[in-house]
Amino acid sequence: MQTRLTLEKPLKKDSNKEPKANLSENKRRYTLVDLFSGIGGFHNGFLETDRFDLKLAVDFNKECALFHQLNFPELPFEQMDVSKIEKAFYKKRNISDVDVLIGGPPCQGFSTIGARASSNQEKRLKYDIRNNLIGHFIEQVRILRPKYFLMENVRGLTTYKGGYFFTDVLEEFNSLKGYKVNYKILNAVDYGVPQNRQRTFVFGNRIGYDINDFPEPDHFENGANGNKYKTVQYAIGDLVGKEHNFPNHAPLVHGEINIQRYKLIPEGGRMPEDKLPPELYRKNFGSTFKRLHRDKPSLTMVPGHNAFPIHPILNRSLTVREAARIQTFSDDLIFVGNRQSQCIQVGNAVPPLFAKKWANHILNILDEYAQ
Repeated sequence: MQTRLTLEKPLKKDSNKEPKANLSENKRRYTLVDLFSGIGGFHNGFLETDRFDLKLAVDFNKECALFHQLNFPELPFEQMDVSKIEKAFYKKRNISDVDVLIGGPPCQGFSTIGARASSNQEKRLKYDIRNNLIGHFIEQVRILRPKYFLMENVRGLTTYKGGYFFTDVLEEFNSLKGYKVNYKILNAVDYGVPQNRQRTFVFGNRIGYDINDFPEPDHFENGANGNKYKTVQYAIGDLVGKEHNFPNHAPLVHGEINIQRYKLIPEGGRMPEDKLPPELYRKNFGSTFKRLHRDKPSLTMVPGHNAFPIHPILNRSLTVREAARIQTFSDDLIFVGNRQSQCIQVGNAVPPLFAKKWANHILNILDEYAQ
């Protein structure tokens, strides 16, 4: 079996990861399937509990496939279109009686079908959920009938098209026979991730668990219970001066005009557009013209055009490795493809530490059911 690539001299222990508990041998194990997996941040967190067996991870992206071949050759990853998966696909792979199905179908444009009775034009629209990537995830819930499912998506899912699209999404989820469905917007920073990252989670079970809640936050801005928000300095402070020393830590080569712009951005602030000299002005300054603050959690890692936000003290954008640290990926993982692809892979992933908090929460539910 191919061994995991590791740094010759790891720059940092996986301090974003929590130590595994000493599990007794009689602890029950559960099966897991991850659809729209990307580079696997979601299932990475579940596997960190050492109580899940990944039966399948699927994504259509070729770089995500290459990432798994390089970093996790032992895991059952398949590059394919989730919409093409039918019952026979799982049967051929001896996948049945799945305990947990997870996934993060990407956002995309949404079409409409028919209309409903309403004087409100927006409300009259009926969205075509089944032919959407979210709909394809729901269809796999129908096929696999997992005991528990969990879908991650952007925060804006709940407000898109005035919230009427999400109403149709929930209607489709609630059409799943026997499932109790709920949703919640959670922020990764509340769970030990050094990043403000609000995401919508839709989750459900068919095992009669009526509470159907979500993981309780365990990190707080005021440091309640001794767990204060993790900061950018905590995540990447030790990487300064070590650029080019290991994979995925090569800074983007910025033009001189952008460097001059970056110099004007205060720590924790954004471009002061009203104070720019004419030669530095441009029409639009996006999220890549915001500088992080060392003593605060990061902004959301959303990749711009090959770039993340500005480093707290250096006049450049974050490297892919720095973004991966903020996303709580370990240093031994190597990201493949061109820079833009690497940024997308890292920026779109569920932070493994956040996923682990969900995994432990779901374990508590499944263990209670097993009794």
